[in-house]
Formats: sequence, structure tokens, C-alpha cells
Amino acid sequence: MPQYAELNPNMTLEQAIQELRLREEKTSDTILKMPNDILQTLEQHDAVHILFGCGTTIKDEIAAHIWMLFGTTAKLHEMHQVVSKLKHRNVLSNIGHLKLIGFWIICFPRLLNILIKCSRMNKRLALEKLEKLKKQSIGEIRRQYGIIF
Repeated sequence: MPQYAELNPNMTLEQAIQELRLREEKTSDTILKMPNDILQTLEQHDAVHILFGCGTTIKDEIAAHIWMLFGTTAKLHEMHQVVSKLKHRNVLSNIGHLKLIGFWIICFPRLLNILIKCSRMNKRLALEKLEKLKKQSIGEIRRQYGIIF
């Protein structure tokens, strides 16, 4: 089961993001030093992990990016802001391009399944409305958008 799939669906998205940061030991000092646009994109990325039940393994990160690209209103250039910053860059450089391509190949069946699930959603998750979404429960958001992972 994905790492964040077991979060209480009655939690608000805001509470879940705080829980995620506690689990990942993302310190408030690090977050406070980020520019607002990067912080907003990071929160969107965290929301995707929570709402689509993705953990933080390499395979789950790949899945989260596919969910974000095809299941949300996020723009590709916004996604690249998160990937190019923070520890994503360090993680990717430690893995190496060849091994990363291997992970994409291994994940291919899962990614096809995600594409099918995205096409069955009621509508794409409106990440530009994150502040409003953060006040709603995880379960309510999943029902509203038809998110099934």
C-alpha cells in the first residue's frame, strides 16, 4: 500500500500536508526560506502525494509526476520547479540517468494504469485552488474529483 494511502480520509488536506512534512522531517526553517512560488509548487506536489496515495520511493515519485501531469491542472514547467530544486536534484544525481530510465521502464504498467484512472476522474484536480482544497477533507476531495488509486 502506498505510504500516504493510509492517512485518515477525514483529515483536512492541510492537516495531511503537515503530517507528511513531519514524516519526511521537512523542517519549517527550510520551508520558510523558499520563495513563495517554489513553496506553492511544493505544496501542490505534496498534495498530489497525499490525494493520489503516492509514497516517496523513486517509483512513487514517478507515479506522482504522472498523476500530477494528467490528473491535475498543474503545468509542466511548474512541476520542473520542484524537480530542479530541493533534494530531488541530489536524489536524481545519485541514481544516475541509466538507472532512472530503468525505473521508468519497470513502472510502465503502473503508469498506464494511472493514465486510465486519470481519464476516469470526474475532472482534473484544480491545484490552483489549493488554499481552498486544504480546508476540505482528503476523502471529500477524492470523491469530488473521482480520484481512485
